[in-house]
Amino acid sequence: MRNPLRRLSFQTKLLSSFAVVIVLATIAGYVFINQSVGRAFSNFAVQRLSLEDQLLIQLIANHYLRSGSVEGVAEVLGRSQRGVPFTLVDAARTVIVSPDPRLVGKQVGEDEVRQGQRVILPSGETWTVLQRMPGPPPAFGGLERGFLLTTKRALWFAGFTAGAAGLLLAILLLRQTTSPLRRLEAATRRIAEGHLDERVHLDSSDEIGRLAMSFNDMAASLESAEQAKQRMIADIAHELRTPLSAVRSALEGLRDGLIEPSQATFTALHDRLLLFTRLVNDLHQLALADAGQLSIEKRPTPLAAILEGIVDTVGAEMEDAEITLVEEIDPDVPTLDVDPHRIEQVLLNLLSNAIRHTPSGGEIRLVARRDSDAAVVISVCDSGPGLPPDALERVFERFYRADTARSSEDGGAGLGLSIAKALVEAHGGRVWAENAPQGGACFHVALPIPPSGPEQESAAPE
Repeated sequence: MRNPLRRLSFQTKLLSSFAVVIVLATIAGYVFINQSVGRAFSNFAVQRLSLEDQLLIQLIANHYLRSGSVEGVAEVLGRSQRGVPFTLVDAARTVIVSPDPRLVGKQVGEDEVRQGQRVILPSGETWTVLQRMPGPPPAFGGLERGFLLTTKRALWFAGFTAGAAGLLLAILLLRQTTSPLRRLEAATRRIAEGHLDERVHLDSSDEIGRLAMSFNDMAASLESAEQAKQRMIADIAHELRTPLSAVRSALEGLRDGLIEPSQATFTALHDRLLLFTRLVNDLHQLALADAGQLSIEKRPTPLAAILEGIVDTVGAEMEDAEITLVEEIDPDVPTLDVDPHRIEQVLLNLLSNAIRHTPSGGEIRLVARRDSDAAVVISVCDSGPGLPPDALERVFERFYRADTARSSEDGGAGLGLSIAKALVEAHGGRVWAENAPQGGACFHVALPIPPSGPEQESAAPE
């Protein structure tokens, strides 16, 4: 059976809890205070009787001093409404007054005398009061009963007032607490409906205020991610549409006889398909990086071997562009535990980007140095115009081009640097860009140095 309390709102549950606590606290307070007042009043009454007893003892003592004995005192007290209220023993431990007439004249033990209350007579003689009259104290009179009744009424009124005030404060507190929660709930529904620009504005700095701030940060992240996704989809559609449109137009021209089938035509179609294939492969690699499924096969590899293969690959292209490659390789660079093909891909992307932005007659510097005991830094610096300040942080974003005038055919699809960043981070390193003081842009790749051991030493070049 489903718990019916689950159907109640949070505000109702909390208000009911406050009400129950207030009622229980009021009842408990009334019972406690009422008993305390009654006990205190009874003690007062008993204390008053004790004073009367002392006065009575004083009268008995005066009678004893005048007459020399206490004969007839017990008989007089026995006829009174209170009777004999105590047992009185003289200095010789002889009972002279007692509620029980049979005890008068008998001796009592020293232990009983020590437990009694001593009374010193004006003559210097010491008497001892052994016990009070057994039984409950006499019933209260009208004045006492009126006092207790007034006290109880005051307690009920105070409890009702305190409970009402507490309930009112609880309602106000609940409104202050649940109102921002309701606003958060409404904003959550709006975001679930697709309105990612929804925000919650709260002025408090308590836990709910911090929750609202976290909610706004989450909403901003979702909005930013959605905008990035929409931009990426638009960019992908644009990048795919360009080569597909060119291939389609060429094929339709060949079909309709408008284009002469020649080696140049087929070469152009092949180049378009290669561009299309490269774009699809780049997108596939980024998708694998996002899913954390990039295939990385690390093995101890000398950095010089990787750089040698890269120079051979881009050497012809740089000669055609009349660009000089300057290598500065620190001989102290240790063997790295990396995937050589992936690192080669990273550096080729960086060099290809540098070649596109270096004018004819310029130079590209390839620097490798040991930055510390934990990392090796590889830098690719060109002698081009450099990067705008706002591009330094965005240059690794997908489909981002610092030079918006370049087309995808001239400057690539804007995915090379994004792929390089993903591959470096998959190795536990980092990549960043900056403008060199002498001009041009520099891209730096920091790769971790593996701990030295026999495996690394054996992998060193012979």
